[in-house]
Amino acid sequence: MSTASETFALPDVRCAGCVLKIERSLAGLPGVELARGNATQKRMRVVWDEAVQSLDSVRAAILGLGYQAEQIAVEAPVDTGPALLPRLGVAAVGMMNIMAFSMSVWFGAATDMGPSTMQYMHWLSAAIAVPVALYSGSIFHGPALRALRQGHMTMDTPISLAILATLIASLVETVRGAEHVYFDAVIALIFFLLIGRVLERLMHEKSGDAAANLRGLMDVRATRLEHDGTQTVLAASELIVGDMVLVKSGERLPADGTLLSDLVHVDESVLTGETKPRAAAKGAGLAAGAIVLDGPVEVRVTHVGEASEIGQLAQMAEEVTAHKGRLQRMSDHFARGYIPLVLGGGSLGFLMWFFAFGASFADSLMIAVAVLIVTCPCAAGLATPAVTSRAMNLALKAGIVVKSGAALEQLGDIDQVFIDKTGTASLPQLTPAASLSVEVLGAARALAAASAHPLARALDDGSVAAVSNAKEVAGQGIEGPDGARLGSAAFVGKPKDTSASLFYRDENGVVTPITFEEHARAGLSEFLSSVKDVARPVTLLSGDSATAVERFAKSAGIADWLGRQTPADKLNILKAAQAEGNSVMMIGDGINDTVALSAADVSVSFAEATQIAQTSADIVLTQPDLRRVSQAMALSRRARRLIHQNLTFSTLYNVLTVPLALAGLLSPALAALLMSASSIVVMANGYRLRGVK
Repeated sequence: MSTASETFALPDVRCAGCVLKIERSLAGLPGVELARGNATQKRMRVVWDEAVQSLDSVRAAILGLGYQAEQIAVEAPVDTGPALLPRLGVAAVGMMNIMAFSMSVWFGAATDMGPSTMQYMHWLSAAIAVPVALYSGSIFHGPALRALRQGHMTMDTPISLAILATLIASLVETVRGAEHVYFDAVIALIFFLLIGRVLERLMHEKSGDAAANLRGLMDVRATRLEHDGTQTVLAASELIVGDMVLVKSGERLPADGTLLSDLVHVDESVLTGETKPRAAAKGAGLAAGAIVLDGPVEVRVTHVGEASEIGQLAQMAEEVTAHKGRLQRMSDHFARGYIPLVLGGGSLGFLMWFFAFGASFADSLMIAVAVLIVTCPCAAGLATPAVTSRAMNLALKAGIVVKSGAALEQLGDIDQVFIDKTGTASLPQLTPAASLSVEVLGAARALAAASAHPLARALDDGSVAAVSNAKEVAGQGIEGPDGARLGSAAFVGKPKDTSASLFYRDENGVVTPITFEEHARAGLSEFLSSVKDVARPVTLLSGDSATAVERFAKSAGIADWLGRQTPADKLNILKAAQAEGNSVMMIGDGINDTVALSAADVSVSFAEATQIAQTSADIVLTQPDLRRVSQAMALSRRARRLIHQNLTFSTLYNVLTVPLALAGLLSPALAALLMSASSIVVMANGYRLRGVK
């Protein structure tokens, strides 16, 4: 089965209710394996079977629900919807003019304005209100109408209904020659709703979209070196693998490539979170988005666009929308039934006041409109994604790619941490013990240079030429022409010895055990201290010998450790901890850690780890610094607090405002102001989240 995936921009989406409707509809299509959206980012990630569905059929299904769906292109900015400021400006001018006419009517009714003059003022108000309501209100009418044509409703449906109902009722009252009309209320309603939309969009843009920000780094111009020596300036997206590009000082690399120049310093902070420049020698790999500090340099392109490292990071960042945590699901369920609630609340308000309390048709209509507007649960729908999107962007800037919304939530609730040793808690490179004599080390390295065994590779530092005519015995060691040997204890003729993994025997038969020292991964001590501060036990798990594991654990200050652990052993240990009710984290980098990474509640790996480990992990560190793990945990705890604050605020908002609207204490304009303000509050609260230091 061949699968395809695409991330769509949804400019018409307003809250989690809209997203949930699209998710459910797409999930019901044959061949669609995954459909997950994000209301704040206005994105929908879809994965489908190419034998059953196509890109066009998936997009058509979204369009059929009344929502625009556009593919996200690197070289073009994503359409975020119709321009709001012109519509807001027209609404503001229209509202001021209509208010002038309304004030004339109010004061004239109290003095000596005649009926004909009053009617003239009403018609002037209508002449302004109708075009303003149609143009400025199109931001609500368009999506509502598209959805209605397909037999669906969106969150804009009750808003559009409230605007049009008030406008039509006012026109009917004007034709009848009634004393009271509500054109001022219609345009004020649109004006305040548009203010809310503008501020929401500004907050969203300020909060940031991690994937879009990363893709924006590839939206640069590239200078390609042609075979005839000329230079061609083109978009980075037009490059192909094998092209040679010239990158000047201060410019971003347009694609992944191999350095052809002798030496360059690059700023890779966008990828690793590390602000210190990296020195790269000829032949080194460079990543798209990095800034060349001392160019110009020549680079041969190896990966472009989505295949580049930064493109892969963008895809990983987008995957967060495909995994929803418990708090996000709570928010979705809260907003799921908003259309029936809104329409039911508006109908209840009208019927109660018109039939039970004997209010006039116009007054009952205004109460119904206020209920329609104030009961829209935008704040509830945005409560979680407003914080999650901000947290993802901040984490990515620090070199932390969080692939799962559930992982972001659970990070703050970890009860126990398990960490692999070699390549994770320790650096993957081994160094020979300093106690070895220079003569023995030099001779052993000469043999090691002729071997392909991993331990021999660790011993060889390139400082000694390889022995000629050496003979390697697979699985045992290597022998030089003079009889010197490097290998296992048995290969050098020594009884079984567990004190070392490698032995050297010189031509005279003198055997020297070679031990290796492991160096702790950057940030290990700080990570252990931070975890200890929040009383989270750490267990070192390794497939290495018990002696080696114990030695490293003691040097690192880890009290609990286990050696000779197979992948099955690691899995069983994690399951046992989970069976006791603990939420566990696994940090690993190798193929042997894959099963444990998949089983853990939260798993962490490195960008330099094996591909299968990266795929299994919930969090990938682009910079191999374990301090990032504790920083991510702290970010998670702060994000959870803000999400809980948003959900609490959303609940209180509905509890307080709905009774006020039903009691007739809120005008439509005030209801619009409150509804917009509630959405802005949760967006602004999400922006309070500060980044990783």
